[in-house]
Amino acid sequence: MGHAIAASIYNNKGLGMEMAAKEEGHKEKVATTFDTICEGYDCNALRFFTRSAQELLSFLNLQGHERLIDIAAGTGNISLPAAKILDQGHVTAVDLSPGMLEQAKTKAGEEGLDNIHFHCCDLEKLQEPESSFDVATCGFGIFFLPDMHNGLNAIRKQLLPGGLLAITTFLDGMMEPMSSLFLEKVEAFGIEPPPLSWKRVDNPQKVDRLLMEAQYYEIAHHSQQMGYYLDNAADWWQVIWNSGYRGLLLQLDEEDLMRFKNEHLAEVQALDTGGGIWLDVPVLFTIGRV
Repeated sequence: MGHAIAASIYNNKGLGMEMAAKEEGHKEKVATTFDTICEGYDCNALRFFTRSAQELLSFLNLQGHERLIDIAAGTGNISLPAAKILDQGHVTAVDLSPGMLEQAKTKAGEEGLDNIHFHCCDLEKLQEPESSFDVATCGFGIFFLPDMHNGLNAIRKQLLPGGLLAITTFLDGMMEPMSSLFLEKVEAFGIEPPPLSWKRVDNPQKVDRLLMEAQYYEIAHHSQQMGYYLDNAADWWQVIWNSGYRGLLLQLDEEDLMRFKNEHLAEVQALDTGGGIWLDVPVLFTIGRV
């Protein structure tokens, strides 16, 4: 019996270590991907990021004195305008990608913001004292966590009792039909795309379930179309080249990449009805309280 228990403990420990290693590998891959795309992340074709950040801050209705932590802060789409609102408060911007945070730091310096500091680290390894913040935000980042439940627990520990979490997630139909055309073309070139991480939380019911399991309450949502017309297929290439999709494209050699680009952009350009190519960006804005 003792040997059986010991073997079970050993096997469970080994499984836990394997899972932890897998999660660390996933996080490293995410950081590397965003380091690669950081310089083009603020391109005009991806302006739904800044627009959605503005909408989320309006939904939050900050009073100006709060201490806010922005998770997966990226290039500062939420952090920087929040710092301007919080003239008596403070912003801590956290991200795994040093490249993204460098972009945010540069912009903060250019705008003369001194009530914000940047922290490049894993959310689950934050060194901030617990219960330090009134508000936590996460713009289009929660679904990149390999274990969203653990991530939400880590965020909850950072919040004061009664503190708020505000997140943005994509709803079903995001960037269709171009996204499906892109993924089909990727497969045709012999690359197996991974499951789209944002689909884990692509409707209010999934988000509700996730937040309630992590002990967030008084959950409120609203959805809004943040899409717009792209001028042409070249703008669509800016979208995919400066987003997480680039990781798939980098698996192609130079010749195949050029062939892929020419073939894919031809089918996307065919979607132009005369007024541009519609980029569908349905977004869910969610607030929960701890």
